[in-house]
Amino acid sequence: MFARYRCRSFVSAVALATCAGCTPPPTSGLSHGEPSATLAATTTTSGSSVMRVATIKPVRKTLVRRVEQPGEIHAFEQTPLYSKVTGFVSTIHVDIGDRVKTGQLLAEISIPEYEQELKQKQALVAQAAAETTQAQASIKVAKSSLQSAQALAAEAEAGQERLEAEFQRATSELERFTALFAEKAITQKTLDETQATHRAANAARSEAKARIISAQAVVAEKQAGVEQAQADALAIASKEDVAKADEQRLRAVHEYTRILAPYNSIVTERNIDAGHLVQPGKSASDKPLFVVVQADTVRVFVDVPEADAGFVSKDCEASIRIPSAGNRTIAGKVTRTAWLLHPTTRTLRAEIDMPNEDGTLRPGMYVIADLKVAERPDTYALPRTAILWKDQQASCLTVNADNVIVRIPIVTGIRAGEEVEIVSGLTGDERIIAGNVAAYREGQSVEVVSIPPK
Repeated sequence: MFARYRCRSFVSAVALATCAGCTPPPTSGLSHGEPSATLAATTTTSGSSVMRVATIKPVRKTLVRRVEQPGEIHAFEQTPLYSKVTGFVSTIHVDIGDRVKTGQLLAEISIPEYEQELKQKQALVAQAAAETTQAQASIKVAKSSLQSAQALAAEAEAGQERLEAEFQRATSELERFTALFAEKAITQKTLDETQATHRAANAARSEAKARIISAQAVVAEKQAGVEQAQADALAIASKEDVAKADEQRLRAVHEYTRILAPYNSIVTERNIDAGHLVQPGKSASDKPLFVVVQADTVRVFVDVPEADAGFVSKDCEASIRIPSAGNRTIAGKVTRTAWLLHPTTRTLRAEIDMPNEDGTLRPGMYVIADLKVAERPDTYALPRTAILWKDQQASCLTVNADNVIVRIPIVTGIRAGEEVEIVSGLTGDERIIAGNVAAYREGQSVEVVSIPPK
């Protein structure tokens, strides 16, 4: 019975040796690397019931996890240029492949009706400016008239004071002469003359008061004239502002007839010829007049699978291989990532900025990106084939001093190629079964054939 079991175990061991690595993979995924030891086939000694097993000792080393994915070169900036106005293409100054500077004129669009309307708006601005000047002059005239009226009013007030004094003197004379007449000191004629003088002084005083009232009315009228002139000036100034704003708006619209380069770039598309009727672009599907790209620096787009996305971050070392350029390899670093995964492909977009002053890296080129996403220096490592998984718990099979198999739980870290980081659970003195671990059971006695570490 036991012999049949040994036979079945031997056959199973040989079969499993040919498909080593059928144990569940660690959760950290795969990348390139070499196993730490060459696995020996498990056999039985002739005439012996003890199975032979290959073992290794864990060694400390630096593990590097790498991710290799295809990518594509894109321009650092790419801008489609559309017309904002409707008109006819009058002049084209560039063609595809031309290098242009910021603000360089690429094409001109002719809109005759806009040009005539602009001239009309300029004339209205000039007219409004002349009316503003005229209004300011009217204010000066009104102020001068006000000053004249104020001077006449002051003169009338001064005359009234003089006539008031004469009236007081005439009143005093009349009182004195009336007393003298009562004493028979003067004649009736003298008294009559005094009374006439008094009446004349009183009339002159009343006339002066009337002149003052009239002068004040004129001052008020002139003051109102000044205020009217100032209000007219404000209205005309507002009219001038409206005319200027209208002209500036039309000038801004007219500037859209000049298609300019937004930055130092290369023209990669030209979809117009002279005489073409162009209209404002209404959607992204409309053909642009030009497409320009900035390619002094290029971006390499790499989509990293979900299993490796958590390891990719800014400044990860990258090696970019370009098959179409004789497998030319360029070193770089991850410049940025999208952080979130694409909802359809479940991949993370990573971008690598590459200098391209010589222009040899062209947008659209296919590349292979090799990303160094993790590095663990001085850590224990085991071959992937030496690890067992059960209920998300990793373990390995060791052979103790009595040559009996013992299962040891371990905690794994990153996976680098065919090797897996062992975070905890090992001391370094263990004899670990290197592969075909499914062929053995805990407590089984074996004969050890050690494999020296590489």
